[in-house]
Amino acid sequence: MQPPSPRDPGRGSLGWRDPLFLASRPSIERVRRFVAMLLLLQRLSYLLPACASLFAAEALYADRGRNAVLLALGLTWNAVLFRWVARRGWFAPLAVVIDVVATCVFLVGVTGACLPGPGTCVSNWSSHALLATGALIGAVCARPIQFAALLPPVVVYAIAHADDLGQRFPPALELAVRVNSYVWFAIIVFFIRRYLAAQATRLDGLAEQRLAAEAERVAERARLAHYRQLHDTVLTTLTAIARGGLDHRTEEVRRRCAADAAYVRTLIRQDAAGPATGLGNGLARAVARASGLGLCVRYAAEALPADLPADVGEAMAEAGAEALNNVARHSGEREAWLTAVAVDGVVTVRVVDRGAGFDPRRVEPGYGLRSSVIGRMREVGGGAEVITAPGEGVCVELRWPDRPP
Repeated sequence: MQPPSPRDPGRGSLGWRDPLFLASRPSIERVRRFVAMLLLLQRLSYLLPACASLFAAEALYADRGRNAVLLALGLTWNAVLFRWVARRGWFAPLAVVIDVVATCVFLVGVTGACLPGPGTCVSNWSSHALLATGALIGAVCARPIQFAALLPPVVVYAIAHADDLGQRFPPALELAVRVNSYVWFAIIVFFIRRYLAAQATRLDGLAEQRLAAEAERVAERARLAHYRQLHDTVLTTLTAIARGGLDHRTEEVRRRCAADAAYVRTLIRQDAAGPATGLGNGLARAVARASGLGLCVRYAAEALPADLPADVGEAMAEAGAEALNNVARHSGEREAWLTAVAVDGVVTVRVVDRGAGFDPRRVEPGYGLRSSVIGRMREVGGGAEVITAPGEGVCVELRWPDRPP
């Protein structure tokens, strides 16, 4: 595994100082760093009492100087080990070999420095170092055959404790009892690491599936937005020509077709370029497009916020444009009013005509109103309301946010 880059926030630590660091790493590295942190805490659990034993009032060691030197070596090696692990993200094979050798040295040296007594006395911290080495071996083992690395410390332990083995049980049995925890620590940590790695890999797979599904939904919304824009521009012009409402041979309609063609080209580039204008400019374009359909629009805007989110401004402008398209197609009038104003943090756009209107209880809104107006506003956290009655015209009101905060 490659070490983290110099700018990596986890460099020099196991990553606990920055929760975002571990979240940004691959699943295997997250598990390894977590297990390494547990192994460090385990080692601190015996190194700190061992340091405290140096200041005990009673005599615990036959050779206090040797024990102090060995403890200093143990502290230094563990500091180097975990600095190494923090930079790499895991234990290198050489680090494991050195740790096994260091534990063998501690088993011989510390046991020889202790006063005669049980091999697991509190002063003989080499027995706890043995447990830590077993946990390390279990953590790094990829296959059961690698557990053979547990054997050298067992042999050295038997040599170092040859004088006190066999006091309660036969020597072989007592050795097995004493190293029982050492072996089981290795097995337990082995299964913990494998389980955590499998779960982390599965969670990463589920996260990737979720992101892929979200990307598909975003792409679908983008396609729907393109369909709406095409419906509100090119299809509006073509429908008007097909119904005889516009004469395609006139200069005005040709200009309108040219504008629609340019608009289609803009849609193709939209993903890369993004919206470049605000609500005011978007409404002005909508008025210009409506004029190409022969509709006279009285437009007024007042106090529009400059910091309106781009997607909100785009949605309101396009919804307003579709409302104007409906006036041109269905009202029977050639005049409409478009107003936009912001009051108390709420932006309101209204499109009003004095045409035929309709009975909303009996006539279901068409696709243009349902999707291009109401649907658009809901997607950005706004709302749309259609106020109409037969013979009374139509008022389409757009609001963002839907209600005052």
